[in-house]
Amino acid sequence: MELNSFYDLYANNLAINMILIVGATAVAFILARLLPMVDYRICEKVGLNIQGGVSRGKRYIFYKWLRRGLLMFAFLLYVFSLIYLTILVRTENPDYLVRNAGFSLFTMTAKGIELPAEEFIEFYLNVMIFIPMGYLVPYLFRWFRRHAIRRTIILCFLVSVTIENIQLITKRGSYDTADVISNTLGGAIGIALFIMRAYTLTNPEWKKDYRNYKRWRRLAKQGLLFPFARRLNVRRVTIKATSEEVVWDFYAKKLGLQLSKFIVPAESKGCQFLFQLGRTQLEIICLNEDVKLPNQAITFSYDNLDTIKAKLEKSDVSFEGFYTDEYTNHRMLKINAPDGVELNLVEL
Repeated sequence: MELNSFYDLYANNLAINMILIVGATAVAFILARLLPMVDYRICEKVGLNIQGGVSRGKRYIFYKWLRRGLLMFAFLLYVFSLIYLTILVRTENPDYLVRNAGFSLFTMTAKGIELPAEEFIEFYLNVMIFIPMGYLVPYLFRWFRRHAIRRTIILCFLVSVTIENIQLITKRGSYDTADVISNTLGGAIGIALFIMRAYTLTNPEWKKDYRNYKRWRRLAKQGLLFPFARRLNVRRVTIKATSEEVVWDFYAKKLGLQLSKFIVPAESKGCQFLFQLGRTQLEIICLNEDVKLPNQAITFSYDNLDTIKAKLEKSDVSFEGFYTDEYTNHRMLKINAPDGVELNLVEL
């Protein structure tokens, strides 16, 4: 079928109208109701922790990549369908029209409100066609999931603008600013469905978390640092050690941390190490005294703990893992450092 616009597909054809509306609605329903439920139950049955924690299944690595591959295949199939319906299936229109006069679903007349069926269906399908993008992007990609609303809406807007500009260059379809608005609205609905279904299903304690969030918000909004909280970052973490040689041997030699500075204060038998770990600094104050230090713990993050674990297994460094972080439900492992220090690594 060759098209110049969506209007050619369903104009004056009730049967095709109903098929398109029912089909688009069914896709949204499957995403909202069936996908997270089926995904969650299958993963639970095979012992795969989809929250990133420790999986109890014997073949969890296989199931993890199989699940990832199937979901990615579904997403790529959707992307191809989107490109096909909006660009490839259409033919070049010699009477190309840029429709940018505004966004209107109905017209006010002396007889009342007129709601053209074709324009309504155009709007409805443009919304529905972007619901899967707003839903699947945070479902699949961790980077979007961290700031699901803002990042995903921006992505949907940019994708819609890109499609409209390709249509403008190739003269396929019609460049319509209303399409950008309806596409972005569809992406926002997809995000809402993701939060209501996928997030809440895989986070059973979401109600408790939300209550705690509201309580924190009520208490903290008058706090001194509240306006700056999003811009504050941990720059330096300080621990204490008893022996300079042990610090050199464990942190520098065995772990290979990057030394930024070494200071020996005047008239002091102690010394200070400053190691650089990404944007965070680890300061170790070495007392050079045989004293008992309190328990100390530091938590770092990394995107793939399997590679670190493989390195640790080949070394003589004592470690424990994997176990599940109680705050994020992600995998963690613990390195047992000298002086009772615990170096925890949590997977992003």
